[in-house]
This record gives sequence, C-alpha cells and structure tokens, in this order.
Amino acid sequence: MSTDEKAREVLQENGIDVDQLDGCPLGTPEEAVKRLDAMDDGDRLDSIGELVAWAASRGQIELQRYKKAVVDAKLISPGDWRALASEAKQRRVHEIKAAVRSDCPYTAENGCLYLAMPDGGQVLLARFVPEVVAQVIRDDGAEITTLIKIRVTRPGGQPVEVEVPAERLPQARRWAAQAIGAHAVVTPMSRDEAHVATAAQYLGDGQWTSVTTYAHTGWRSDIDGTWRFLTASGALGADGLDTSVSVDLGTDALNLYALPDPEEVDAAVLAEAVRASVALLDVAPLTVTAPLLGAVYRAPLPLLPETSAYVVGPSGSLKSAASATALQHFGRGLDARNFPANWTFTANALEAIAHQLANVLLIVDDYAPQSADDPRRLATAADRIFRGAANSAGRGRLRPDGTRRPERPPRAQIAATGEDVPPGESLRARLTVATVDAGAIDVGKLTEAQQRAAGGTYELAMAGYVRHLAGLLDTDTGYADRLREQIAERRADLAKNTAGHARVPEATAGLLTGFREFLTFAVAAGAFTGDQAAAQMEKVKAALVQVAAEQSSYTRGMSVAEVYLRALAVALVSGAAHLADQTTGRQPDEPERWGWEPYPGTGETTYHPKGKCIGWLSSSGDVYLHPGVAYEVARDHAGRAAEPLATTKIVVHKRLKEGNHLASVDEKDDRPTVVRRIAGKSLRVLHVRADRITGEGE
Repeated sequence: MSTDEKAREVLQENGIDVDQLDGCPLGTPEEAVKRLDAMDDGDRLDSIGELVAWAASRGQIELQRYKKAVVDAKLISPGDWRALASEAKQRRVHEIKAAVRSDCPYTAENGCLYLAMPDGGQVLLARFVPEVVAQVIRDDGAEITTLIKIRVTRPGGQPVEVEVPAERLPQARRWAAQAIGAHAVVTPMSRDEAHVATAAQYLGDGQWTSVTTYAHTGWRSDIDGTWRFLTASGALGADGLDTSVSVDLGTDALNLYALPDPEEVDAAVLAEAVRASVALLDVAPLTVTAPLLGAVYRAPLPLLPETSAYVVGPSGSLKSAASATALQHFGRGLDARNFPANWTFTANALEAIAHQLANVLLIVDDYAPQSADDPRRLATAADRIFRGAANSAGRGRLRPDGTRRPERPPRAQIAATGEDVPPGESLRARLTVATVDAGAIDVGKLTEAQQRAAGGTYELAMAGYVRHLAGLLDTDTGYADRLREQIAERRADLAKNTAGHARVPEATAGLLTGFREFLTFAVAAGAFTGDQAAAQMEKVKAALVQVAAEQSSYTRGMSVAEVYLRALAVALVSGAAHLADQTTGRQPDEPERWGWEPYPGTGETTYHPKGKCIGWLSSSGDVYLHPGVAYEVARDHAGRAAEPLATTKIVVHKRLKEGNHLASVDEKDDRPTVVRRIAGKSLRVLHVRADRITGEGE
C-alpha cells in the first residue's frame, strides 16, 4: 500500500471525506510540488498560502501530508509553513465561531463533530453530529418530567431523533448508542461525554423549542384559566376544541382516545348523536346495557368513580363487542380490536393505564381464569385494579434517592369483560356485575350500533356532553360538590331497599348520577323533552336497582368463612386431608367419606388415611378441626381454586363464629375454639357443624 493510500485510509477512519481530496487547488501532494516548482516566487507564495488554508480546513493529518511534500522539496521553509498554518488555523477558528456562535468551540464537518483548539486546530470528538431539537415538558397529572429530544446524524446516514430524560443528557454515549447503535463513536479523551453533550446544546441553540405535552386524559383547569378535557385530539372546553394543546398518551393504542370538536356540527346533528347514544340501551336487556352505559356517562364527571362495571358471560355471547361499542364514545378507533388493556397485562401496567386515562372509560377485556397460565396471578391483578379504583387509592412508591413519588390512584371509570367474576366477597361488592346470556344481545341492533360508532356518532355525543360539563365547571364552582351530594342522597335512598354489601347502594348511586347528568345535557341539546328524559331515567333506575338486588348472588359463597370451609371439603374429597376418630385417633366411621381409602387387596375392612389430618370426628358426628393444620390446608387449596384465602387464621376463626358455622364456642373466654378430649389429650379445636363441610342440607 502506497503512502498516499495509507494516508487516505487514516483520513477516512478519522471521519474525513476522502472523496473531496481532489478539491485541493494544487492536486495531490506530489502534483502540488510540481506545480509550485514551476511558478515564480510571488505566485508560489500565494499558492502555498491557499494550499495551507485548504489543508487546515481538512484537519491536522492533511496539513502534515502537504507540509512534508512542500517543505522537503525546499519550496518553503518550515518556519514560514508554520506561520502560514497558524494564520490559517486562526482564520478557521473564526469561521467556526461565526458559523455556530461566537462562544461555541464545536463544529460539524462531513458528519463528524470537532472541538476547536486554542492553536487553531481541531480535535475529532465524535463520528456523528448531535443537536438538541426540542425540550419536552411531560405532565402526566401526578408528576412533571423534562425530556430532551436530540437529533443524531452520522456520516452518510439519516438523522435519528431520540428522547432522553433531562438528567441523562450528560450521558452522551448512552443516548447516542440508543439513536444510531454501534455507529455512535465518541473519541476517548478527557471529559469526552461532557463535550458531546455540550456540543448538542450549542449546535441546537436557536432552533429548539420548549413544548408542554400532557400524558393523560381528563380534566385540567390550569391550561388557559378554563376547564379543559384532554384527549389525544387536544383540549376540549366550553368554547370548543383547542388542537394547539399537545396530548401524547405514549402508545398508538392509547392515542385512540380522541374526541372531536362539537362546534363543527349543526345542533340537529349533535341531538341525533345523543339520541343514538341513549338508544344503545335497546341493544341488550337493560340489566346489561344500563350498567355499561351508566359507566360511560359517569366517566367524565369530575369525581373519582365508586364502582367498576363488569360484563360476564360465556364465550360467543358478544359481550366484548357490545362493550367496545360503548367504549367508542371516547374515540371511534376504540373498537373490539383495539381495547386499551386486557388481562394479560401485569397488575403494574393496569394500574398505570388506569391512572393515565382519567375521566374516560377503560375496558379491560377477557377475564378467563380457566385458560390462564396462572389463575392466582390473574385474580391478584383483578383485585388490585378493582379495589384501587373503588377505594381511590394508589400504591406508595419511592424514587431511587428515597424520596416519595406521587401516588397514582386509578382515575379511569373501569369496566371489564370476562367469562367468570374475580373471587373475593369484598372485591365483588366493588363491582356492578351485568350478566349476559348467550343470545341476549340483539345482533342486528348491535351491528347498526357498531356502524354508528365507526362513523363517529357516539364520540360526537360524548364531545357534546364534555363541552356541556366544561361550561358547568366554568360557571359553577360548587358543581363537583353538588354531584357528591346527589350521590350521597341516592345512596341513602337505595340503602333502604337494597340488601347485601354496603357498597352496592353507593355503586348504583354513582351510575344513576352519570345517567342523570347525561340526560340533563340531552334535554339542553334538544335530543329529548323533559318528560322523555324522565321516562328514560325511570327505566334505567329500575334496571340498576334490579342489578343491585341480584348482586348478592355474586357475593354469596365468597365470604372468608365459606371459602375456608369449601377449601377443606375439596381437600377431603381430593385426598389431600382426612379426619380421624376423636377417641382413637384412627379410622372413623364411614372412613371413605372423610378422606380414607381401603388398603389394596383387603376389601373394605382396613383403611389408610390420605393427606394431612385436619381434625377429628365424634361418635355423634361432630367435627373438631385442628385450628392450625386446617387453616394451612384450606389456604393452600383455596389458592389452587383461584379463591385466595389471604386472611389470617384469627380472622377466619372470627368469621366462622360470626357466620354461625360453629356448633359451639367458648362462652367463658368468648373464643371460637373449645377444649375437647382428642385421643386421650385435651386440645383446643374448632367445633364445626358437619353440614358446613359436607354441604348436606343446603
């Protein structure tokens, strides 16, 4: 390889465009020497000055190549060459500063980044050019973070933009590699990353802007001094949609939450959309559509929700399709193929989405424990999201430095679909369950509704409703308080006639309040007369009251005591536990009934026990359970059946007593356990009614 070729290779490795070498006014070093030698002294000196200036602009290596050729040919002294080079470098520094800004020591040439040195030379910093192009203030409603958008361009490559948290701006190698991978070459030197990060700020100075982006939906009152409702399309207020407000929910799926501007349509068109929305009540039995549509209308009210709607039914019952049509009130793109969440998501992901999607409907689709890899994980995720929503509570978390992060309680109006209802008495009380039987949904009406949803009818109705609510919030500072009072009054009224868990009346009251506010808007929009709205309200109230009355069927059998007893019964039948005779500690009467099986080949005279001994049987048929062993076995089998028994042993015993499941208790000490003689020893045991375990007489 010739010297020239080696030099060109070195130049290329250092980011210099060797294809531009022919741009030298005198050609290659050898050609330059020949041409300079043929000139007279005056022309030669001027030409050497031009040569030095050109070489200096290409870097130190190129400058040295021409110096060696010209000085070795004795066409100029080494001192004169140095003087010309020094002048050229100083001019180059001035050009660099003028091209960027007066105090910027960095320049970009041929796709590479250089640092100007005091002597007029420059040092290669990186084989890419970084530029800060934007500063993004991200507001998610709980926390404000700053992101820096950096454009990274490598030689011959297309610019790539990457967003990094502001605190990671100094980590130049990290964000450059994130943008262009292995092409992100940073020359090792003192404070190299600091130079690259600073250069990105200098080179982007004057072109980048600071933009505030909201990363959540729902209400804000601090954008322009009025109440605004955020979706991906912008900020909707009483005066219409402001598209200049930037909302980015982070994913394409979540950005489907987008409401149109109701100001762009005639009043008659809006009124028709409102009537079409209410007509969804007729797609299925009211006990299905009233809770689901009630959740739609309850969602945008400026209060955290009281309940989650839950649509349960067999596969093929069209429950997901009907639920998606309701969801399309918040964006036509939110159809059955674009649910924002499903039960394969982790509990953490569901919690984050439920916080981000404030004041809109969030449907979590397809709760199916029978096909889940881990039914217990599924039940745990359901418990966290539904309980957090009903309690308006988020989990406390810490930053890496130990300071507390803001809590992020669920702010969405949650609804869900499933083939079964998640376990737990208190959890089910936090749900408003709508049961869909096969064939209950009118396919023809559902198809028409889906067409309207895809055409934007329901999102228009919701946009008009939100604009109406924005006007109320702007003019009535006590509006939210009045809504709370309405819910409290309805709850008190419903509690008089609703049996079961105390949370059920409050859940029903919240859904009724959502309906009442939407129908009030419907009258104002000219969609219904006052009498028509009142008739709709009565119809919906009757359906929701019926749903509330039926709610006890989903909590029945899910009390802590009943889960405990049911788990023990399963353990006895499955061979995981047995009961022994109280007197002998051995085989009881009717052994096969209590977890014993015959020894092989002995007929039915000799039996051996299966699993752990959880208690004993008296001659009169009383059951005495060992408090500790029985609890451990029940907890294990309840978890396997996706009915977690997370309650302590003491609480389980207390619930057995309160539920009248114990045949006797220690009245003297007010304890659920009693002392009995077991195989010659006095033990404290739980005296349980036998029929509570066998299920006989139910």
